Amino acid sequence: MTMMRATTAPMPGEGFEWLAAPWGHRLVAKALQDFRHGWTTRQLQLHGGPDVERAGWAHVAQMTGVQPASVLQMHQVHGVGVHRASAADAGTLPREADVITTADREIALVVQVADCVPLLLADPATRRIAAAHAGWRGTAANAAAVAAAEFENGRGALMTLVAAIGPSIGPCCYRVGPELRTSFEAGGWSPSLLDRWFTTRAGDLYFDLWRANTDQLLTAGVAARNISICRLCTACHPDWFCSYRRDGPGAGRMAGYICSAKC
Repeated sequence: MTMMRATTAPMPGEGFEWLAAPWGHRLVAKALQDFRHGWTTRQLQLHGGPDVERAGWAHVAQMTGVQPASVLQMHQVHGVGVHRASAADAGTLPREADVITTADREIALVVQVADCVPLLLADPATRRIAAAHAGWRGTAANAAAVAAAEFENGRGALMTLVAAIGPSIGPCCYRVGPELRTSFEAGGWSPSLLDRWFTTRAGDLYFDLWRANTDQLLTAGVAARNISICRLCTACHPDWFCSYRRDGPGAGRMAGYICSAKC
């Protein structure tokens, strides 16, 4: 377990709080309080030797109340592929996907990140859940809306859908090149949206993953009152979060996890 130099947890945005976990701290969203869920910190090692990884994922299983083999990861490829998970996936290799969803209460879903958005979604009415991975490529491909669409049933399900954005690189630190905005323009995103997502400071261009994913959820039909953003930048808090942008290829990984079983 990585030792933390900072003893005071960074203050999350409205609707989030820190709770105790076997590894130290976990972040939770109050809107998802009826679901077993959370986001880990760098306190929990999820990448390393087999024993280290086994112990880390066993802790996640403990928090969700499922067997370790039923904690389902994805082979994330920065796309928008969807895997609709079931109990048959327990113990199998991760499927290639960046969105994973289920209504099975015996399995937990996981998204791994080190700057990208770890998005957790749940419908309290149906108990369907999803986890999505949205870096800039996933955001350009509308990953948040793809995840939300998995809850559409023609009976207004999106109005009860809850979505929460966990720790990820913030607009304070996500400096990008002009070619990134150009790639969004080529993807058909409107100038008005891009003006919201990209800002220039001191001659440098910055991208706001939080606002972009929120706008995509809103456009998909998720109610504004049901979208929570923790507003914790992974690059700003080296004692608490892994950050690929800050630490490079040696950066660890954190997880967002959720299970449809009630707390």
